[in-house]
Amino acid sequence: MNAGSSRMPALDRAPSPAPRFNSFADAAHTTLYNQIGLSIGGDAADKLIADLGGRRLYIPITPTSGSTIARSIGLLAALAMARAFGGDRLLIPVTSDHLRRRARIVAMRAERISISHIARELRCTERYVYKVLALSRVPENPPRGCSPSLEGRGRGAGSSTTSAPIAERLKRGHINQRS
Repeated sequence: MNAGSSRMPALDRAPSPAPRFNSFADAAHTTLYNQIGLSIGGDAADKLIADLGGRRLYIPITPTSGSTIARSIGLLAALAMARAFGGDRLLIPVTSDHLRRRARIVAMRAERISISHIARELRCTERYVYKVLALSRVPENPPRGCSPSLEGRGRGAGSSTTSAPIAERLKRGHINQRS
């Protein structure tokens, strides 16, 4: 290594401005369906979902007329999608009507319909049904700030607000208590 290559670059240049990125909030609210629709159009996105919805699909960098995506939506739309997603594997959404389906999942589960039956009827995965139900669940006892102090309690004395593992350790004496 010569001495010239190990030196720091000259500082007489002005620093380049920081690149502008999309805000996280904008990116978080954009669904894959919306991104596909922006790249190939709404009609082609609906056709892609109808043909290949629910599958993980490789989007080739240069699709040919015989590729799966080109057979579904046509070569021109496949080329447009390759510009946006080329080289990626996408989990193609099953439907574009997410809000209505989420409401139906919650309503069907309230009627005690099984998870597998809901997934089969609404053409989605069981994992998605579990996810929607978990996101729609309201906690029974929301936390009210800090937990009460354990000072001044005798060994074995517990409270209804003390969690079960902590109460068990209190009974066994594994938690040192202040006197």
